[in-house]
Amino acid sequence: MWAAFRSEMRKMWKRPATWVTLGLFGLITVADLFGEYRRARKDPDDPFFLPDAWSLILGEEVMVGFIFASVLVILLVAAEFSWRTARQNVIDGLSKTQWYWAKVLLVPLLSALFLALRAAIGGSFALAGTDLAAGAQWFGAAQLAALGGMFVTGLGFASLALFVAVAIRASGPAMAVWFAWFAFGERLVVGGLGALFEGWRPILKWAPIMTFNRLRDYIQYDSEAFRMAAERAVEQERPVPELEALGPAFAGSFLWIAALLVFGWLWYRKRDL
Repeated sequence: MWAAFRSEMRKMWKRPATWVTLGLFGLITVADLFGEYRRARKDPDDPFFLPDAWSLILGEEVMVGFIFASVLVILLVAAEFSWRTARQNVIDGLSKTQWYWAKVLLVPLLSALFLALRAAIGGSFALAGTDLAAGAQWFGAAQLAALGGMFVTGLGFASLALFVAVAIRASGPAMAVWFAWFAFGERLVVGGLGALFEGWRPILKWAPIMTFNRLRDYIQYDSEAFRMAAERAVEQERPVPELEALGPAFAGSFLWIAALLVFGWLWYRKRDL
């Protein structure tokens, strides 16, 4: 398995798709967070320094990294069927199980890579605007917990991408299906089934994308960020945000991830290469 994973690493870093995806995401992230840094330099009432800046660095835009990671999973996996390298690897001695689980190891690697890139770029800009003499804690338990929860969200999206790539075996159609389910497909299915079977609604709220998304709101992990968000909501006469129960959200996410990976493995083993 370790030899198969090392082979995956060599293939991944030699693929132009890897560098293009990472580079494009890096440029988007730099443009986004450098804009925050510049605005903070010009407007003292709009600060961008650590630790307060983590709520922006690890805000809604983290989702962009998970989308890029999922796209890269599809490009790396589905192409092996089009190019016949999945078949050739098995002919050369890898078992189907070894081939599949080597691909599974790409899921946490890429999820962590894109999340770390966002945190590193944002942290660097925010650190440049931080008063180092103030002695404030730049990174603590709240940020570590937020990164852990968001990492699980990334695992979920990438696991779904791996399942779609193995099931469809073509990069273009697999990306189309993944994006459709992510963007609107799940909501349509959940809404339709909820309208037909009202008793299913509590269960339907735990559909995969909905479940993964329960873990990616930064204010769930940082009490100070939640307090500030609640104050802004009161000032703007909006509903105060509610905190998710993280225990069930983590449990549901891990169950979905395990189900997607195992079902993908069974589907892959059943079909002819």
